[in-house]
Amino acid sequence: MRPLDPTALSLLAAFTLLAVLFAAGVQIGVALGLAGMAGSILFTGNWSSGLNLPLLQSVDVSSAYALIVIPLFVALGSLAAAAGITTDLFTAFYRWIGRIAGGIAVATIATGAAMASITGSSVACAAAMCRIAMPELRRYKYADELSVGAIASGGTIAIMIPPSITFVIYAIFAEASIGKLLIAGILPGLMIATLYALVIVARCRLDPALGPAGPRFSSRERLAVLPAVVPFFAIVLVILLGILTGVWTPVESAAAGVVLVLLMGLWRRRLSLKSIADAFIDAVVTSASVMMVVIGSLVFSNFLALSGFSEMVTSGIMGLGLSPFLLFVMFVLVYLVLGCLMEVTSILALTIPLVVPIVTAVGWDLVWFGVIVVSMMEVAAVTPPVGLNLFAVKASVPDVSLPTIARGALPFWLMNILAVFILYLLPGIALFLPGLM
Repeated sequence: MRPLDPTALSLLAAFTLLAVLFAAGVQIGVALGLAGMAGSILFTGNWSSGLNLPLLQSVDVSSAYALIVIPLFVALGSLAAAAGITTDLFTAFYRWIGRIAGGIAVATIATGAAMASITGSSVACAAAMCRIAMPELRRYKYADELSVGAIASGGTIAIMIPPSITFVIYAIFAEASIGKLLIAGILPGLMIATLYALVIVARCRLDPALGPAGPRFSSRERLAVLPAVVPFFAIVLVILLGILTGVWTPVESAAAGVVLVLLMGLWRRRLSLKSIADAFIDAVVTSASVMMVVIGSLVFSNFLALSGFSEMVTSGIMGLGLSPFLLFVMFVLVYLVLGCLMEVTSILALTIPLVVPIVTAVGWDLVWFGVIVVSMMEVAAVTPPVGLNLFAVKASVPDVSLPTIARGALPFWLMNILAVFILYLLPGIALFLPGLM
């Protein structure tokens, strides 16, 4: 029997080891790193080449100035939640739009979109909205299925509208501009929030029992809530305009956001030393977890490039002769399947190093494709059986079953798929703002 050549042997060993480590529940970053090391050693026949990869990537990642945005974005979201900004936002939207059919659920979506501008975590956003919106939704007898679906799906907007850790991770793997990707998510994020709101209103008009109109507030009561949220929107506007106009980098904007939210929380006497410390501890722990995934993925992607596997995949797919639209549909289907099996960071770590050469060969814009990928990650976040937002809502509302939450999220899931194809047909929605930078 003819022995395997080094390329085939190293690829077989690396992917077999990766599958075994995944099955054993090993953290994605560690699994990718070990598989990449083993493959590199077998391919080169040199132990040092494989063992040096994690060291080199760790130095590169830990010294990368752009990656400082990750702990800053996490701290920003934690401080905003501790300062009670989520409650203020929901109260404002609730009073202004709660009186329409399904209005309290629409207010939940609007709050999720606004929260997205200060937190990059969809799970954290969904959990926060459960505590704030669910009591009001039940008080006005909204159907649980609609309520939990709106909360779980509204939380996903947090990874589209900046600051978005998901965009930062994509930018690292795709070697694309972090600033342009963050800005590119604004209009698609607002479009998706609008689609969510429209599907709520349409369903509640067809079946008023799903979500009756909320209470009517006087003009004085509606205006009374604005002083609490105007400073927040002013901070967000200053940060985003700063990136858009080049006044500051994404790192500087994130730092400015942390300082401004911290000052606003202290001024309103809503932040304690404990809540501030907890926010920064959360930033350190989350960032360390993300960095592990980034380092492991870079080790594995280096091995794939070294072995020529990336080029083989690119040549194989391009050789199929698919039209750009069919290729796009294929990517959507692949991400739908992966969304059933893995969480968001793992999907990005595994796929982006392989997908980017194909995207480049087709001639697609990496910023536009990043928006497409992040939109598919929104889908993954509410796709059973692994969708983390579904479990976040279940943990906060234990009396509602997971199947009910998944059914509630389905209409919004379909809106996300619709949004993906709208972005394919109208790429300017994603590229207009980055084009102004």
